[in-house]
Amino acid sequence: MKELATRLKHYRKRKLLTQNQVASYLGYKSFTTIQKWEDGSSEPSLSILYRLCDLYEVSFDVLVNGAAPILNIPLLGDIRAGDPIFAQEVNTMDDLSVLYSNEYFYLNVIGDSMKDARIYEGDQILVKSTPVIENGKIAVVLIGDEATVKRVYKKKGKLILHPENKDYQDMVFSEQDILEKGVKILGEVIENKIRIQ
Repeated sequence: MKELATRLKHYRKRKLLTQNQVASYLGYKSFTTIQKWEDGSSEPSLSILYRLCDLYEVSFDVLVNGAAPILNIPLLGDIRAGDPIFAQEVNTMDDLSVLYSNEYFYLNVIGDSMKDARIYEGDQILVKSTPVIENGKIAVVLIGDEATVKRVYKKKGKLILHPENKDYQDMVFSEQDILEKGVKILGEVIENKIRIQ
């Protein structure tokens, strides 16, 4: 319980939120409940934990189980949150095998297509390598020789890469497009390390 309390406090502070702001988001009248969670004297329910994951923009596994500690995770280069960027620019090694060989890795964000998901240019996203993504999750996606970060949906046999910015359009791929253009999920974005201005 104490480790969870520490993480709840850490991720709240990382988002620059007060206990009062978290209480208001969850519909509580005061910060007392949040204070108890963070001193380890009580623990949030499962449904509240999922809401906190959304608020703090971390995965359930990271928040609750302490997965993917931020130490010893490589920064592999830049990723485009906008139009796709050449894959050679994705990482400093100019070799996509480096991405696959790391279970977790950071990428610098370039562009603003994910700004409404609070992923801004200059932030660093923590990515968990996986070829499979849950519907509605944010992922790093390879499209032939280019890579981008988008929210991923699968509907009626189509793969939809959805930007979180109304100035950008969805990218839609049929099953044939996926094969012909070499569309691949490289990993799930599980955390955003916000750039301090």
